Amino acid sequence: MDLLHRLQDVALWLRPALRPFIGLGALSLALAAFLVLFGDPQTSDPLLLPAIVGMLWCLCAALFITTFESVPPPAGADLRGGQRLKRAVARVWYRLLALTFVGLTVAAILLSQRLIGEALG
Repeated sequence: MDLLHRLQDVALWLRPALRPFIGLGALSLALAAFLVLFGDPQTSDPLLLPAIVGMLWCLCAALFITTFESVPPPAGADLRGGQRLKRAVARVWYRLLALTFVGLTVAAILLSQRLIGEALG
């Protein structure tokens, strides 16, 4: 099974959760903005960092779902010339997006670990 096909399966499985992810991300953004603008620095810090982490992960999930829900299938024998090349280039682009997403996920994990460590420590 192809990596892009697996990513598309996961994105399609998560598709019903797209609106909740967007809603929770917006709520986390609103909470973080409120705490930055109106919160007391001494009391709002324990809530601010988890709000930022929640917003980060909701954004990552929404981007993953919208990016990988429509991966073009591999070029079949029925495609010729330019169409086949166009499909191959599109799939290379999605592979680059997958590689970028893996890097962003690792960065999000490291940032989450640091932010949660700051909130707890």
